[in-house]
Order: sequence, then C-alpha cells, then structure tokens
Amino acid sequence: MMKLNACQIVCLLVCGAALQAAETPRAPIRIVSATADSFRPGDEPAKAVDGVVSNASRWVAATSSGWLEIQLNRTHAIAGLHLHSGFNDTDAVTDFSVKFWAGGAWRDIPSATVTNNQATALALPFDSTVEVVTDRLRIEIQRSPKSAVRIKELVVWPAGSGDLPALAINPARSPESPARAAASSQSAIVPLYLNQSGFNLGKPKRFTAPTLPDGTAFVVRPASPKSATASGAAPVFRGIIQQHLGDFSAFDPVTADEFVVQAGGLVSVPFRFGHGWLERVSYQNSVNFMIDTRHHVGNDRSVCTGSFGWRDDHHFGWELHALVPQLLSNPSAYTRLPRQIRYEPPDQRRLWGALDPYADDAPDLVKLIHWGADIIVTQKLSHELLKSQLAYFLYAWPWLRAWLPEQNYRAVLAYTFATWSHPDADRRYPYDLSPEHDLLALKTRIGDTKGQLPPGFSVQPNLLLHEVALRENRPDADLYLAAALRQAEWLVANLDWENPLHTKGQRMSEFLTLTGLAHLLTVYPDRAPPGLRAKLATWADVALRRSDNLWDFRKLSDASDQWTPVGEKPTMWNEPGNVVGLPAIIYSVLPHLDDPAKRARLEQIAWAHFDQLFGRNPVGRHFSFDAPREVEGVEHGWFKFHVGGIGRLADARFVLDGSPKNVHYPHHPERGDAGWTEGWIQHNLPFNLSLAYLAHADTRVELRREGTEVIVRLQAPLNFDPAVIETGLVDLLFSSGKRATLVVTEDSANSRWFTARLPVPATENLTVSYGWGYFARSARLSSQ
Repeated sequence: MMKLNACQIVCLLVCGAALQAAETPRAPIRIVSATADSFRPGDEPAKAVDGVVSNASRWVAATSSGWLEIQLNRTHAIAGLHLHSGFNDTDAVTDFSVKFWAGGAWRDIPSATVTNNQATALALPFDSTVEVVTDRLRIEIQRSPKSAVRIKELVVWPAGSGDLPALAINPARSPESPARAAASSQSAIVPLYLNQSGFNLGKPKRFTAPTLPDGTAFVVRPASPKSATASGAAPVFRGIIQQHLGDFSAFDPVTADEFVVQAGGLVSVPFRFGHGWLERVSYQNSVNFMIDTRHHVGNDRSVCTGSFGWRDDHHFGWELHALVPQLLSNPSAYTRLPRQIRYEPPDQRRLWGALDPYADDAPDLVKLIHWGADIIVTQKLSHELLKSQLAYFLYAWPWLRAWLPEQNYRAVLAYTFATWSHPDADRRYPYDLSPEHDLLALKTRIGDTKGQLPPGFSVQPNLLLHEVALRENRPDADLYLAAALRQAEWLVANLDWENPLHTKGQRMSEFLTLTGLAHLLTVYPDRAPPGLRAKLATWADVALRRSDNLWDFRKLSDASDQWTPVGEKPTMWNEPGNVVGLPAIIYSVLPHLDDPAKRARLEQIAWAHFDQLFGRNPVGRHFSFDAPREVEGVEHGWFKFHVGGIGRLADARFVLDGSPKNVHYPHHPERGDAGWTEGWIQHNLPFNLSLAYLAHADTRVELRREGTEVIVRLQAPLNFDPAVIETGLVDLLFSSGKRATLVVTEDSANSRWFTARLPVPATENLTVSYGWGYFARSARLSSQ
C-alpha cells in the first residue's frame, strides 16, 4: 500500500486568498447520514456532514482514534474528498485512511492512507490505482494530537468533471468558511433555459429558447457522447420549438445518465431524470433552511428585531402553515431524514420553554413545529396571524404525539382557545394592518404587496380549529366552522381575480386565499357558499390566460409590460415566494376543476414555476446564490446574496435570494442584477407548502385480494435514491377498530411503487392510508 505524508497531498487552508476562485465549483455529493464508533454528547457524527465548517458544529470522538462512516445519497464514482479537522487551524488529525464499501466488504483506497498530516483543511484526491464507486465511505483515524478526534466537516466530490476542486470549502454559507465562488457571468449562461437539476418522470418537461425562431428543431441527447456524432451523442428525443418553447414531456428515461438539449447551435446545461427528482433535491434543503434560520438558536444567534420564531418573520411568517402540511403530506420521507436539531434550554424562560422538550429521536420537522408553537405560547403572541398558526399544531396532534409530550398539546390547546376570539394584540407589530385580532370576526381588509394581510387568511385556521373542537367535544365547535363559511362567502362576493392585488399582487402570501377556499370546498362541499366552485374555476381561467407566454409564467396582469409586482422603482419587489408558492395553489384548486384540458395545462404551469426556481427564467439562474453547492446538478446560482439585513440569512442553507424582476421579462438578461435581492423566511415557506401539495397530488394507495392475503400498494414521492430499495410506512384500520402500521417496500431499486402483503380474513374490512389528516390518501377493501 502506498503511503503519503502531508507534503505529498494537495492541501489548502481556507483563507482570504481562496476568494479568488473564478468559477462556481461543481456540487459535492450529498451525504445523507453519518455514524461513528463513539462521540461526545452534543458532538454527534451528523455534525461532521451538516454543511457547516465550524468548531461549534463537529464530530468529536470519545478517544484519540476511531472511525467515521458516511452514507451517500446513492452510488457515485468518487474523485476525492475535503476534510476539515482539529480546532481552528491547529490539532488536525494526523494519521488516517479512507475505505469504501464494495462487494460486501470495506476496501482500501491506496492513495488515501495519510500519515503525519498537519493541515486542518485538506484536499485529498483519489488516484487511479483503484476506481472508487460506492455509496459508503469510512475514515479510520489512527492518531489525533489531542485526546479526542475532531472532524468539523467532510465534503465528498464526484468523479468525471476534472480535478478535485482546490478549495476545501463546505457546501454551505459558513461564517468560518466565507470563501465562495463568484456567480456565473451572464455571458456563460446559454439561452436554452430549463431546470438545471433535473425532471420528474411522468411530469411536464419544457424549456424556453427566446433567441431561436419558431420551427427550429431540437434534440435531447446524452451529455456524454457514448455514441458520438459530429455534434455529440446520438439524439434520443426530437422535437420542434414553437413560440420559443420546446417540450420533451414524453421522454421518460429510467437512467442515472445526464442529458442536454441541443438546438440552433446551442447546448443546454446537463440535467437528469428520476422518480421524485424535485423532492430528492429539495426535501432536505427545505428543512435545512428552517433549521438554520430560527431566531435565537439558528446558525446566527444575534437578536433580530421584528423576529419571533424565525429571523425576520414578523407576524406573517406562516411557518406552521407550511411545516405541518409538509409532515402530513409525506411522513415517511420527512421522518427518515437525518436528525440535526438538539433541544436547547432557554437562557431566558420568557423566550421559549412553555412546551416541554421533545424526544431526542423526533424528526427535525417535528422539532421545528414544536419550536414554532413554543415561541408563540411562551411569548403569549396574540396577533391574529401568529395565533392562527396554532390551529395547525393542534390539528396535527394525533400524529405529533408520537414524539411530543402530552403537556405540549394541553398548553397549546389552552392558549389557543383562550385567545382565538380576543380582539387585542399583545404589542405593536411592524407592517401591521390588522384592525383587530378576533379570528371569528369577518375580515374585510386586504393587505398590500408586502404580503402582510392576505384575504381569507382565517378560513383554513378556523376549519382546522373546528376539527380540534369536535375532537375535544367542545360546545363551541360550530363557531369556528361558521366563521370560515362566513369569511368564504365574503370572498366569493368581493374578490376580483382580475385585480392583481387580489392574486399575484399579494406576493408570497397569495397561497393563503386559494388553499383555504379549496380546503373548505374539499372538506365541506355541502356547506360551502354558493358560487365557490365557480369562483375557483374563474381564478383558474385568469391564471391560464396570464400564463400564455414563452415562460409558462403567470403574469401580474394582462398588460404586456406587467409581469411581476413593482413598487416605487420599476425593479423593486423581490418575489421568489410567489413564484414557488403558485404550485401549492394550483394543486389545491385542480380537484375542483372539471375540464381535463385546463387541468393538464395548469399542471404544466405549476411545473414551469418549479422550473423557474431552478433556472428556467429570463436570467437562467437558480433563485439561490449557493445552489451550485447545495442543490444537486445546478450550475448557475443567483447573482448575489444579501449580507446583513434583519434576518441575517447570509450564512443559512438554501436561501431563496432573488427572482427575475419586471425589467427582465420577457427576455432581458442584459439588465443583469436589477432590483432587490434578499432572502426571507416568507420566500422559502411557500416552496415548502408547494412540496406538500405536490406530494399529496402524487400519492396513490391501491388494495387487492390474492387468496387469504391483501396486496397493499403505495405510490408516493419516496424514491430518492435510484440505487437503493427504500421503504415507507402506511396506516391500517380494521373493521374491528384495530389500528396498525405496515412497512411497504419499493418494488425495485428505482420504482415509484411500494408494496407489501398482509394476511387479512375475508370477513374483515380494511382501510389503508398514507399521509395524515387532510393530506391523507386511502383505499378500502370490504369483506367478502
């Protein structure tokens, strides 16, 4: 075995000189979990792969030697790794080796046996002695200069894109690793605009070619020329560009290969396909952002004005409005994500602590929901928009209770019902437009483009609290339903979908209006006010008309020059939250539309807005500056990120920094970095909610009998790794009243279906469901 010392290894300390990197590096491989032979409490192995290079976020072993094992998101060919160890720039791990899992055993990597290392930031390329193709790596530390091994971060890089990146930087915005590659130059972005990361199989797949004339032929071909022609690999799909649009929705390759679109002498960035590709690259990121941006305990612990549970949330953050639906919509996916959060007792009891701590093994999403409710109850926040969030916590309690103490429910229940109809708020709030705070009262005031008072915001919270009151056998249960019905009746009579201020002009808060109305029509179709179904259909017609353009983008109005909201300056409003929240609205409305052609077109528009986030927009950039590091497959991130601000989000993961402004449409990339750029909790949360509605739309449960057994089949966004057979958990309800859960297993390593067999007597009725509450899908099998 070849041994190398530190002088023979390409290593580089993270320092100011590293800021000179000219191009965005390729994305590192996503690590889904880490284990170790030992660790000190508070310094778990997961902190060595959390995307933060920091003395405060590291794995510390119990001894001066040991091993750290990491699980990758799938099988990769690996170029090498970056290792950050020690404390500040001292005490690096000195002697270690790296092994990979193959053929049922750990195999040595000859070029990855290191002795006498002194570098705390180390780039370790794997040479060609052995091809490292694996989904698991293990670092075995033989010696560390102190009594305990300290590893701050491990970054693994894929093979196939040149040399190992020179910078040993983490894939997140870490305060202790500020070095970031510069944004892509606009001239480097090819005007074939599409989702840079990839596409879900079975879903719309479109691109925009604003510089190419109608009738231009296009092809989809492998990015790597396995069957080379003069212009690259052999085409696998052909089409024609019409109205600057190309469509390859019919192309559904089940492969891990990368593809490109080629047309008119242009070649797009590479992209991939998968079952649940969007979910695969988004679920962990959506949770990471919410973890980092918490007030007081997130990754920036400065006290922020106008902030409660999350930094810069004000009174209209809508956190539980989105976090609870995420959990309800796809519980197996969110409960299997790595745990990053540990409970922190409050320094000041008045900030949080009214709710007893959660179980250590609770999923991070549950811990975030607990945090949001705890802040509101502890600080006695009685603003109508803040206390309305508690209805989501209470509604979800039957499923949260597996991880949370019963005291949590009782504390939130008491506070919610005591304050729900109270007209006064506990304090004055910035941007507050609420005339009073009685959530049973009719709300007739409509907010402006700031998004702080959307019409109908109280509909869904009252519907949920009605369900809670029924569960609690409260005599006032009908009051909450009556309030929701009265509010919906007013909305049907008074909202004008032609008025931008009633739709897209509400910016990131628009989703509350439509999802609330659609929820009412779904759960109480016989009690809904007359005209509600027609009202939703009219909204759909307006959205369809305003999306008839080369981006499939829902415009602010029908005027040719009104694409996004503007303020005092034509470039002012930053609206990523509205763009990424539109799919939630569309998927909530779709079940109430009868025209199949309109439904299909609306789904196409929903996916176009997901694609907008990922680069199908007039500047060809993902909305997050750090997307090339944080999102698999993304090459071009946003122009910049905002440093400072009330929320201090610069170092949080997966910040949606910006979106194209009105001046960029229909196609003006030459306007460059126009308008305002700044992340905001209110921009990410609508995306989280859209993920929830998408999961619900894509979930199916099927049952059939085969002799004495029942075949249970589930289709849900759970296939995140096409190389691994994954599992899910469905709920069973028998006619006897007995409840149970059942593990369903992926039919193959890359399938959208999960199956299990269950012996059920012919005399027994069985209901199987996946998802919880109003996001549940179920199937029933009657006795014979």
